[in-house]
Amino acid sequence: MAYYQLIALLALAALILSWIFYPVIYRFAQKHKIVDNPNQRKLQKHPVPLLGGYAIALAMIMPIIVSALTLDWTRWYIPVVFIIFALIIGLLDDIYELSARMRFGVEIILVGLYMWLSHSMIENIHGLWGIEHMSLWIALPLSIVAGVGIINSINLIDGIDGYSSGFGILGCSLFGIFFISIREWALASFMLIVAAAIVPFFCYNVFSKKKKMFIGDGGTLMIGAIMTVAIFHILSPNSISTEFVQKGMGLVAFCLAVVCIPVFDTVRVMCERILRKTSPFTADKTHLHHLFLEHKFSHLQTTLCILCINLLIVGIWYICYRLGANVDIQLYIVVGLGILSTFGLSRYLRRKNKHQSL
Repeated sequence: MAYYQLIALLALAALILSWIFYPVIYRFAQKHKIVDNPNQRKLQKHPVPLLGGYAIALAMIMPIIVSALTLDWTRWYIPVVFIIFALIIGLLDDIYELSARMRFGVEIILVGLYMWLSHSMIENIHGLWGIEHMSLWIALPLSIVAGVGIINSINLIDGIDGYSSGFGILGCSLFGIFFISIREWALASFMLIVAAAIVPFFCYNVFSKKKKMFIGDGGTLMIGAIMTVAIFHILSPNSISTEFVQKGMGLVAFCLAVVCIPVFDTVRVMCERILRKTSPFTADKTHLHHLFLEHKFSHLQTTLCILCINLLIVGIWYICYRLGANVDIQLYIVVGLGILSTFGLSRYLRRKNKHQSL
């Protein structure tokens, strides 16, 4: 059987299993009262079960086992363990509501352990600014900041129906397509299995009124960990992706483009909190999706708008790459678009919302 057919079948199996597991996990969460209760900063008006991430995780198990038995998974057991631990940390947070500082500290330790055990980190920026390998003293803190930052940026966009899960589908699909293009079949199958397993949750989360379930911190931390694994591998000096560097592809620009909106919006929100002399971990309603909601967009409209903007950034990056822009220019374009679509768009929406309220 061709690799493409196998990956397609595994993704289809994950999608079907996710449809099957969703109502089971929904009933379990209701029975044990593992729910997200409404408060002044949350949008729902009644308790909602929040174990959606575990329906996704259960649906992934069997396809991943089949993939591991048929493809070369010798290097990917440690990343899978890392993702499982991220899921467990999220479960503890869902049940016991860990403080932001405690969760942040645990994530630093978890990312550090993953780097140590897997020997994987951002230590090669593939010719960006004429630099190839970086010293350990730079690569180590940079990788921890990037890994923890990605995980938390995905966690922080989980404020409206469909956004974090929709981004999980988009990001995992883009990384899956990239890994197919470099014939990294094991990682490609993993990414597309994850993307397919998220689809049923997305549909329930957005469209269901009686069986709505939130993805929970377990789900968002799992998706963030998966993105971190993908990016660390792409930027590893041992990755086959280096063959694209010789063709002028900016791998750093590509990775940043995929996670552009969550990362830049998180940076924007934290900078604004610091300027207001409040803790950057203080929860508020200043994220981009909150501003869309204030502008009378529905949850689905907001999700689709933001995901389309993120996909547009990836598309513009790809066009620049195909037109021959060097790796530095590719990165500057992605950074510029990220700033424009978060800092700029948030400023525009605030002005519009202010005029509407007058």
